[in-house]
Amino acid sequence: MSDRIAQRDGTRKRLKKARRKQLLIRLGTAVGVVALLIALALIFQVRTIHITGNSFLTKEEILQYIEKQGGADNSLILLARTKFGSFPVPDTAESIQFTMKNPWTIQVKVTEKTPIGYVESDGKYVYFDEEGYVLGILEELREDVTKIEGLDVKKASKGKKLSVKDDAVFGYLVQVIDLLERKELASDRILCDGENITLYFGEICVELGSGNPEEKIAQLPTILPMLEGQKGTLHLEHFGDSTDTISFEKK
Repeated sequence: MSDRIAQRDGTRKRLKKARRKQLLIRLGTAVGVVALLIALALIFQVRTIHITGNSFLTKEEILQYIEKQGGADNSLILLARTKFGSFPVPDTAESIQFTMKNPWTIQVKVTEKTPIGYVESDGKYVYFDEEGYVLGILEELREDVTKIEGLDVKKASKGKKLSVKDDAVFGYLVQVIDLLERKELASDRILCDGENITLYFGEICVELGSGNPEEKIAQLPTILPMLEGQKGTLHLEHFGDSTDTISFEKK
């Protein structure tokens, strides 16, 4: 009888010892996990964000955008969200790439949308894309962008679409600018008057009117050199549609 009691007590002691050991292991694991999380939070705490490629978006706007999307405090969380989660791109950008320079430094490369033109207003330049959305309102003039006149930009704001009667005008402008680039022609400015388009090359005004501009612009590489040094208006608004006649009205 006493042997059974002793055996039972021994079994209880072994069970208690095993449970205590398991508890200590679990407690140690939990402490280790917490310590690891704290270490990761401290080591991968974002202290510096380097931003490149932005001209329309300011550094402050990009930082606010990152903070709004979450993960701005921890580089691991930020990179995980950008690679595997949902991280929408701002309206004025094509893409944003994030890389880790070191655990506490993030490199942000911004690829912004390309403006098709700008409108000058109150000493500032309103740049817009091929769909008419405002990419930025800057005080600096970018020489590689075409000047557009005739569009209302009084209520223009970044990320919003310019107010026009017909959105097709933006597609028409894109077509005209693309055709000019193909012909290696540089227009000083483009006047957009409703459906009608007018090009300016120095003292020469070229009336394209409306409709398909391809045939009309195709005539310019031949005609413009012949008009060098003169002033006036080249009428192409009806060329190709109702007539093959091109007239030049001297100023």
